[in-house]
Amino acid sequence: MMRTHSIKIALTWFLMSLSFTVLADHENQTDLQAQTASINDLIGPEKDNFISQMAANMVTGATTIVDPTTGQQYHVTQAQTDAFNSAYETALQESTQEYLTGLLIQDEIITQQVEFEEQKNNMIEEAQVIATVTAIAAEIEAADESTKIGMEKYATDNDLRAIKQETRDAYQASIENMVVASRTKNMLEQYSGAIIESTTFVTQATETVQAFYDGAEVGIDKMLLDQLNIAWAGQSVGVENGFWADIGSIEAQFLPANGDGPLIEVIPQ
Repeated sequence: MMRTHSIKIALTWFLMSLSFTVLADHENQTDLQAQTASINDLIGPEKDNFISQMAANMVTGATTIVDPTTGQQYHVTQAQTDAFNSAYETALQESTQEYLTGLLIQDEIITQQVEFEEQKNNMIEEAQVIATVTAIAAEIEAADESTKIGMEKYATDNDLRAIKQETRDAYQASIENMVVASRTKNMLEQYSGAIIESTTFVTQATETVQAFYDGAEVGIDKMLLDQLNIAWAGQSVGVENGFWADIGSIEAQFLPANGDGPLIEVIPQ
């Protein structure tokens, strides 16, 4: 019994010391960290201070009668308890796999929005290059001789004698990439529930939870164009219209929670 009690005390103080370490940077504390530091200060150093003061009055010969309100400043108040419990409950709710996967999805949505903007700018840049060539083409035949000569020299000096293949390819690629970014972003939004359900199931079944958060990659399937694949650590889950299938190492097939609609066949890797 004494050994168990000692282990519990040691574990409690280890967790408290770990908390003190995490809270070393006071300027960047979250609400929970601030509330935790306040509570730990009361039940740690302040508790020891109170016990020391009171113990001195308990030795034989000590006759000081302390005030009835002595010790109230060492109480953990209801307000402190409520503030801590509220912040702690929020942190626990935000520590579920479902919540964290939702954050990952939001990060990926932002990534696709950034990608869309980059590809849009690429398209505009390549269009300007093409427009410079077509502007010369639009005027050169109707221009007088001296203007023709000047335009030909300008086109030659600035490598604008043709719409280059690489310019055309870059222009087309930017269009395709914008479409992919748009589709991926909207699939992430529409399929989010199924993504959370499926990846939670597979990561727990394969013990790859951390690997999922460390390196999950998202992409549209090359054959099933309405299917979004999420791959990590040798696992892959495909989601389409709210339905999902593990296409990784586990051979199985799944229906959504409501049981409606067709199955997605599992394709083992």
